[in-house]
Amino acid sequence: MKSGELRDLNVIGAFALALADDLKSAMEDLAEGNESACAALIVIGQESGLSVDRLSKILRLSQPGTVRLIDRLAAARLVERKTGADRRAVALRLTEPGKRQVKSLLVGRQHALMDALRGLDDWERSTLAAIAAKVLRGLEHSAVACDRRCRLCDEDACPDETCPMMPA
Repeated sequence: MKSGELRDLNVIGAFALALADDLKSAMEDLAEGNESACAALIVIGQESGLSVDRLSKILRLSQPGTVRLIDRLAAARLVERKTGADRRAVALRLTEPGKRQVKSLLVGRQHALMDALRGLDDWERSTLAAIAAKVLRGLEHSAVACDRRCRLCDEDACPDETCPMMPA
């Protein structure tokens, strides 16, 4: 590999980590230091009625860890559990305070991203988004992989027809 290619990979890797770190920091500031709680709230908001099992796969947490997380969110009155018809399945839903928390998290995420990209003009930001979308379209597209990558997304800002994670 040429030295220029290695440098490109370093720059892209550092860029990805910087954005991830800034997002994580912004989310943790808004959710008492718990990135998993942020992601859980946003994912449940994206898919009301989500099962604990599916949430654990999206968050890459163990089943008991996910149950403990949901217990904390339920105790904070941000999430509620609804028992399904067969009584074994539990559907997760946001409460009204949970919905307000998700809005706050998404605004915090938006501000962190705007701050990170503040040095770009509109054309540069749009070009970067187009390149990022192309990279995302080239990644694995299993349902869980897509949900995992979009676990902190503002679903309303990216309709299915424009989402690079949706299969073509």
